[in-house]
Amino acid sequence: MKYSTLLLLAAAFSLSACASGPSETTTSSAAPLAVEAIPASGLGPQTLAPGECGLFLWSQTDASRFIFFQRGASDTALMQIGESAATLNRTRSGGTIFGQFMTRQTFTADLGETIDLAITPGEELDGGQRIEGGRLTLTDNDSWQTVTPVLGVRACQPG
Repeated sequence: MKYSTLLLLAAAFSLSACASGPSETTTSSAAPLAVEAIPASGLGPQTLAPGECGLFLWSQTDASRFIFFQRGASDTALMQIGESAATLNRTRSGGTIFGQFMTRQTFTADLGETIDLAITPGEELDGGQRIEGGRLTLTDNDSWQTVTPVLGVRACQPG
């Protein structure tokens, strides 16, 4: 139950982050006010254009840490590495396709780190899909690996 609640909160955050920037709230007479959930640490809210999709991943061990974001059909991503956000460049993709994303991707970061992403898509949602689980494996320049279990959502902004 706690896991389901956490995923619903994650989905609500990603969709509310898609709908507005960090300091603006979108209201409509036809829709109730969206609740914004700001992550306690990690990357800040990300904005999607109408019709655009994004992959939002949180640390499974600390669900308040939003650590990975990628726009659909993009060769770049953002990841929280240590205390700063790093731009990642995709070098390889594989696995199976779900939406505009692949279940296995490899990236390099600005300082030469290699990041392997492997995710398992879960149930489909209205306008997206849950990420049942996965892992981000960061290999630094000294070949030390840090494995972070992740969960998240693939969400699309309505066109």
